[in-house]
Amino acid sequence: MASWRAPHASRPAPEGRPHLRFVFVDRILRVDPGASIDIVKNVSATDDVFDDHFPGFPVLPGALLVETFEQATQLLVGVTHDFTRVARLSRVSRAAFRTLVRPGDQLTVTCRRREADGDPARPQWTVAATAMVTGQTVATATLEVGIVDDYDGIGERLRGMHRTLTLDALQLAGLDRR
Repeated sequence: MASWRAPHASRPAPEGRPHLRFVFVDRILRVDPGASIDIVKNVSATDDVFDDHFPGFPVLPGALLVETFEQATQLLVGVTHDFTRVARLSRVSRAAFRTLVRPGDQLTVTCRRREADGDPARPQWTVAATAMVTGQTVATATLEVGIVDDYDGIGERLRGMHRTLTLDALQLAGLDRR
């Protein structure tokens, strides 16, 4: 079975280029630290990708579904390690795309940690990821990530994302008087 494997060494982002330039997580529904995360991604017709993929018949590319899985996994790892450690994607396998994802769809993504291996100082997680639209599975994949110390500041960006994505709309707007 074919799979993609990242280069062995992970490098920090070039100066001035932030990680997570595009965010594919709109809301965190639930997090069980060290075990699983459920998120929502609303697929909007105004997303830039639909200008080219495909004019007249817009379809969310499978690579962006995998990126959504990776970002959800990043948040799970960050929450688990209080954002002092982050995930570095090392392999994607068993990726399957069952149904087209189109503008107007709302993806519900679940990432569940299946196992952890490796040296305790540099553990590896295997994560099973599933994307669903209205209860129907549209994509699945297995991700392998290395857990490393946050040497390039992405952990703090993830902390900020987590804070924003777990607030409800009234809290975010500052209208919640609780």
